[in-house]
Formats: sequence, C-alpha cells, structure tokens
Amino acid sequence: MKIVFMGTPDFAAPSLRSLAKSKHDVCLVISQPDRVGNRGKMSMPIIKEIAIAENIPVMQPERIKQNEELMDVIKGINPDMIIVAAYGKILPKELLDLPRFGCVNVHASLLPKFRGASPIQHAILTGETHSGVTIMKMAEGLDTGDMYSQASLEIAGYNYPELSERLAKLGAELLLKTMDDIESGKAHAEVQDETKATHTGIIKKEEGRVNFADESAIEIERKLRAFTPWPGVYFELGDSKIKIKAVEVHNDIKPVEVDRPAEVIAANNDGIDVICRKGVLRIKELQAPGKKSMKSGDYLRGNKLEVGTVLGR
Repeated sequence: MKIVFMGTPDFAAPSLRSLAKSKHDVCLVISQPDRVGNRGKMSMPIIKEIAIAENIPVMQPERIKQNEELMDVIKGINPDMIIVAAYGKILPKELLDLPRFGCVNVHASLLPKFRGASPIQHAILTGETHSGVTIMKMAEGLDTGDMYSQASLEIAGYNYPELSERLAKLGAELLLKTMDDIESGKAHAEVQDETKATHTGIIKKEEGRVNFADESAIEIERKLRAFTPWPGVYFELGDSKIKIKAVEVHNDIKPVEVDRPAEVIAANNDGIDVICRKGVLRIKELQAPGKKSMKSGDYLRGNKLEVGTVLGR
C-alpha cells in the first residue's frame, strides 16, 4: 500500500521504522516543525531524522487545516492509507476521507479509556495495572473512531519513558498486522462504548507541584513516575522549589497523633520521611535549585532540614 505517515515524538518512531522496512511504500512523512531545544539550538523531531535516513520526503507544516499546498501533495500521492501516531494535531474531514482505507491511528491506551493528549501519563497517575495500544480508524472526534485491534501489557513500576517505549514497540507490531487485515478485508472495526470513555488533557508544568497534605504517598509516587522527565515533581521549602527524584512508599510507618500532614518525621541517610494525606513518603533523592540531583543523605549534610519541618508552605 502507498502510505503517508504523520507523527512527531519518540512514541511514533518504532511505527515509522517498521513501516519503512515493510512491504508498504511510505511516500511521505509529515511531522511538526523543528523547535528550539536545549541551549537555544533548533531541534528536529525524531520522525524527521528517521525519514531523512530512509530517504523519505518530509513536510513540516505549521497547520493542517486550510493548507492547500499540503492537500495537493497528498492528493498527488493518492495514498491507500494515512497512518497517524502521536502527530499532535486534529485532522480535517477532507484529509480523513481522502485515503482508500481511511486514516488509521496508533493510540497509546486501551480505548475508550484515556482519550486525548496524555494517555500514558494518566494510566500511571490513576494506578491502572495494565495499559496498551489501540489501532483505530480515525473520525472527526478526538479518539472516537472505531477500533480495529488492541494489545495490552502490565504497567508494573514503569515510569513514563519506560512505559512509552514499550507501548511504542507494541503499537508498531500491532499496526503492521492490522494493516494486513484491513487490506485483505479481514479487519473488523468495533464501535467504542461512550459510557466508558475518559479523557486526558495536555500536562501542565504546575501539575508537578506536590501537596503532601492533600495527596497520599502512593499518589505522589505515581506522579513522579508519570511526570518523569517532564514536568517533574517538586515541593516548596521556603522560597525554593526542591525537585523530587526518587521515593519509596512506606505505609508501614505509623505517624503518631501529634504529627501533622506534610511534616518531616525523619531525616537521615535512609531518606527524608514525610507524612502524606495517607501513608508516609520517603524521599530518597532530590535536587535543589542550581544543583545536581543527589541522595537525601548528601543533601542533608549541606542543608538544614529538621524533623518537624512542614513542607510545601
């Protein structure tokens, strides 16, 4: 089949690599424009890097809707299918209706759960035991299309990069199999159950703030895994924002009645123990402003943090 591929971040990379090595002809890759990265240097999306390495033409339009030049190029290709993996923009109906087999999306959740921009992070945040990928036919709504196939895996203790990498590989494998089924007429598309649908938005930087009094120890541990590497999680100590880098949940430690939420009840080489809304969080590694990440014991040798201190105020 003649394929147009649309994607941008690391999650899309295994799908494009698999397609480039398959029997299908990837005629065009569309990714988001290059952006300013670290230290002010321009950084190209990994999808563009792969396309260049595979000698596949690349377009990086600022917008998709009302883009006649882009539509003319795609119409000239006359693709059998458009594959979308974490592209980052909603496709107009004109584009959805163009390919012979429609537009097919690799989505990083077990739909209809976790539609939207941050399904992997929210699967971790909400304590799901399993996550997965869905190959679906795209419709005008956000991740509302009929589902061709799904595959799942255990989340275990994975953080966001670890889970994203595993889901990306799983999605690439499932995509090629599903494409064969679609082309041969064997694929069956199942309508999503709207009563079970949940939605996720774009993660905001301020969501990384920890409130020990309002969050349980396990919720903060999940937040750390979900928000690694961005936006990260932090607490406030005076005028400073201290980033949390590694933690342990200790529900076996029982605070006494005089202890208060967000209070430090131990601070030593083992870590910094903080009372949460439920349970105790042991901070094993942290990072002060302008410093490198360090073990809590090393931090305590150079900084004053006494038992009884209330964090986040």
